[in-house]
Amino acid sequence: MITEEATKSIEQAVCYELRNIVKKHGPTYASEHEGYAVLLEEVEEACEAANYMQDALKILWTSIRQNEFSDFELAQVRNFAMALANEAVQVVAVCERFMETIQLAKNEEQAPTYREDKTIL
Repeated sequence: MITEEATKSIEQAVCYELRNIVKKHGPTYASEHEGYAVLLEEVEEACEAANYMQDALKILWTSIRQNEFSDFELAQVRNFAMALANEAVQVVAVCERFMETIQLAKNEEQAPTYREDKTIL
């Protein structure tokens, strides 16, 4: 289990990433379809990093069993774990932006739209 302090650090990383995304692309997605597509891409990248990490772990275990352990295999597991952590931060940031998109869309649906003469459209 991760410590509360580490969790706060991850949340801070998500905030930094979200700020970066908003700065580059704006506060919301153009549609739910766009939000889903971006989220899917980030989740696929996270899964890819997890798969690479798992493959590296298998290679590490094989080298240990064959008494041919080197720091390289362990470093590979670490590097892919870090890549996974980075992708996970991006997934959370994309979810935050996607939730904002959905919330704003709901708010617009609930609020009546008025003409210049103050009558409801």
